[in-house]
Amino acid sequence: MTVKKVLSECLLKMGEKDFVLKENLSERESGLLTDILAALNVAYREIVCEYLPLVQRDRVFFTNGHIDASELSRRILYPIRLTADGQTQSFKVYPNRIEADIYGKAEIEYAYVPDTELVFGSNINDMRLTVSVLSDATLAQYYFANKVFDLAKSFDTSFRAKIGIQKNKGKSLLLKQRRWWS
Repeated sequence: MTVKKVLSECLLKMGEKDFVLKENLSERESGLLTDILAALNVAYREIVCEYLPLVQRDRVFFTNGHIDASELSRRILYPIRLTADGQTQSFKVYPNRIEADIYGKAEIEYAYVPDTELVFGSNINDMRLTVSVLSDATLAQYYFANKVFDLAKSFDTSFRAKIGIQKNKGKSLLLKQRRWWS
């Protein structure tokens, strides 16, 4: 999905005409698109940091039992799993490094924060997200920033309901076996 599509959806939900593809924007239209794009960036970072993390795997080399966070290919949010020689290893996390009883090659799986901001021509290549989820999150952030709290709460409630469904989609739930008494 494209950022333009999310911005168009936001404008329609705001009751505005869709002027995203318009050539010559007025000052008001340009300012509104800039504000909505800023809210989209905040909302997208919240989604990937708290609800649907972006996951990366890197092959790393532990020296003296640790690796620096700067050695990873992406900006780490939190580690998920560390394996060496096919075995899962325990580790300790510090602000700038990860320590483990490993000396040599390992593979780390971690959640990361996107490096770049979304811009007008960007694509969002996350199939877990829908235009509706992103537009509700964006409008909640936009209205909160503009102190329109009733609309912010409405869009936030809608966003949280939709993201809760997306977060658990495709996962099987395991219920404890219980005895039933008659």
